[in-house]
Amino acid sequence: MKILAIGALFLAGMLLLNGCADQSSQGSSTSTPSSVESPAAAGSSAVTSETAAAAESGAVPEYDYVHGSDGYYNLAEELSYFKMPLQHSGTCWLYAARASMETSYEKQTGKELNMEISDMLESIYGDGKQEGIIIRDSIDKANIGGFQGFVTERLSRECKDGITLTSSQMIDPTDREAIKNAVRTRGGVAVSICDKNVKKGMFGGYLTVNYDHPEEYDHYVTIIGWDDHFPKEYFKVPAAEDGAWITYNSNFDRGYYCISYCSPLDHAVSHTVSDKYSEVLSYDAGNEPDCYITTGSSAKTANVFHKKGKLAAVGTFNDFDEQDITIEIMTADFKTVLYTQKAKLDHYGYHTVELAQPVDAEDFAVAVTYSKGAPVEGESIDTAAGSYRTSAEKGQSFVFADGRWMDMTDSGTKAFIKTEKGQSVLFRDNSALKNYITDSDKEAMLGTDYAPGNCCIRALLVKDAD
Repeated sequence: MKILAIGALFLAGMLLLNGCADQSSQGSSTSTPSSVESPAAAGSSAVTSETAAAAESGAVPEYDYVHGSDGYYNLAEELSYFKMPLQHSGTCWLYAARASMETSYEKQTGKELNMEISDMLESIYGDGKQEGIIIRDSIDKANIGGFQGFVTERLSRECKDGITLTSSQMIDPTDREAIKNAVRTRGGVAVSICDKNVKKGMFGGYLTVNYDHPEEYDHYVTIIGWDDHFPKEYFKVPAAEDGAWITYNSNFDRGYYCISYCSPLDHAVSHTVSDKYSEVLSYDAGNEPDCYITTGSSAKTANVFHKKGKLAAVGTFNDFDEQDITIEIMTADFKTVLYTQKAKLDHYGYHTVELAQPVDAEDFAVAVTYSKGAPVEGESIDTAAGSYRTSAEKGQSFVFADGRWMDMTDSGTKAFIKTEKGQSVLFRDNSALKNYITDSDKEAMLGTDYAPGNCCIRALLVKDAD
């Protein structure tokens, strides 16, 4: 396993990347959970060669545990298409994200979703982009590692093979019930963990881990279920309480990875995707540093798009636990309101708000009034390994202030707005990233005086029915 920093410090969640090398056997064998019958789940007394001698000597308990229905849930047992492939290179972050999206898609549609890791990697780190994350040619993109925010920023901007990322819910990693609810209602939850071998063991067919204090969060897995009664004695390092997360680990192809409830998690994210949309119109590279603006107690921003089509949904970010918004579809000159809809952004992260009535539009503005703050791009940052690039052109993004619409690129606009930053994973007190930054670095990243770029508002189009 390895964890890498891009250059000195990238920004917010970008400065520390999770990436772990493929430590499994060569190849890309896959196995569905229904075909991986764990001895623990089946009540068998079979053990691995690694633990057989210890079992005979009485150093480990008999493998006779069978979970009950109370306090147990496994998403994979509801799904027909879920697989657990082995990762290649340092791409655990992408495998974890894909599992979250694929489980969510099957829960929503009952259909299988096939997403290629190589395509995801190319979309995020590939050449030719003018904005977003740009890695230097000398860097091995497959091994540099990554972050769930990278997935959100890029895949929400495109319709790759008819699939668009529609939401990324950032969940408090200490909130056990919130994670459970997300798994049950949305799909798998990608989480960052400490994956040190000294803390890992085997219980029958289960790989297990328990750690009290993470040395570093160096690996991503996907939570797909839980067992509240998994015995605390069944971990190599006995846990303080019963219970374990059932996870898919892309570095292990012989069953589930059971992570003790006592093991702290970091950066829990639930992704969803949709096949409803045909095109995403946007100007922003994302809201990764959680930058937002206000013009008092709220903010109203807009993006103007020059495209004829049927507008079916609006995408945006939320830097708060929740906030209310009002969407207005207007003519490009802001003189006529074509459609209005209210919505609640009920979680921190990315949202797609489907319009109750699609709007036929051409040269139109999507204006959003945010009750707490309007998400915007932050500033560009260059590092030794690459850069995070943002840019804005006149006529793209606007803010309503002083009784009028102002272009975000105009030099006088900043005098009428207040720039703020939200609750990035970096800024949490329990974030492992705090151990890897200096006080001056943290002060710079927490600083709220920045030049905002484009407004984070996307227009999602659908094709007209034949």
